[in-house]
Amino acid sequence: LSVRRVLADTNLLVTALGWPRGVPAKALWHIVNEERLVLTEYILEEFRDALARKFPSQITTAERLLLELDYALLPVATSGVVIRDTKDQPILDSAIAAGVDIIVTGDKDFHALNLNEPRILTPRQYLDLVDSLSHAGPIE
Repeated sequence: LSVRRVLADTNLLVTALGWPRGVPAKALWHIVNEERLVLTEYILEEFRDALARKFPSQITTAERLLLELDYALLPVATSGVVIRDTKDQPILDSAIAAGVDIIVTGDKDFHALNLNEPRILTPRQYLDLVDSLSHAGPIE
């Protein structure tokens, strides 16, 4: 059974850090522990910028977390698929070009694309998918 490559978008990282008991945090930890987390330089830059604005007291913790997380960094690429929000374009392009299996995001612009590959799931949809594939019962 091959491990899925799952891209966590910036908002998932920020909300997971800001609300460690929330659904996004549970989704992120499942990705980290059971899948192959993939990120882009663009996501890392956005993450640092968002933390500086929203959770400045968490920057040191976040940097430590990034050092400890095992993730693959996707190369910059282009895909030919256009997304409404131009800030999301480099993330989408890298994910498609690298053949990522799943993008976990709450961003409506990603969901509006209706792509089959990669699958685009909210954190809740991702946990529900994981749940349906396991016999261990729901991830609360």
